[in-house]
Amino acid sequence: MNNLEVILESIINEGNTEVEKILDDAKYESEQIISQKKAEADKKAQEIIASAQREAKAIIENETVSTQRQSRDIEINAKNEVIDGVVDKLLDNLKNLDLDSYKAYIENTLAKSDIKNGEILLDQKHKDALNDYDFNGLKLSEDTVEDGFVVRSGKIEYDNRFSSILKYSIDDIRKQISDEIFN
Repeated sequence: MNNLEVILESIINEGNTEVEKILDDAKYESEQIISQKKAEADKKAQEIIASAQREAKAIIENETVSTQRQSRDIEINAKNEVIDGVVDKLLDNLKNLDLDSYKAYIENTLAKSDIKNGEILLDQKHKDALNDYDFNGLKLSEDTVEDGFVVRSGKIEYDNRFSSILKYSIDDIRKQISDEIFN
């Protein structure tokens, strides 16, 4: 081997060593980049998963609240239907009082009032069974009411119809019924 061949072989060997070193460095850098990008991708994936889990939790909580609200509304509506039925039954029972109870209602109501004169409008069912003398000087009117009674004294009307009394006191009546039935 001559000098030139030795130099050439030495240059080739150095070149090969340099190539291997460059390839090793490139491989190492490539692995580092891949590892870094994989770590970034994993981190991003974890953030996405955490965000999705928070969103899912919020959706579940909202749906739970919504379902509870719907359930409460259904329960309230059912209770209101029961209460409405009791109020309707109460009004029907009042409208169908027997003569003695109806007369006692009128007498007790008039005794608590200061009404001395005027005319009294009775319900159609009991009108013919009662007389003027039954009500301390109040005259019976030819007009009738659906339930209870009304007293006209001049331009003033005293409304003692059961439906009016229930309507006026409905909130208190509904509360009393609710307390009795549901507590």
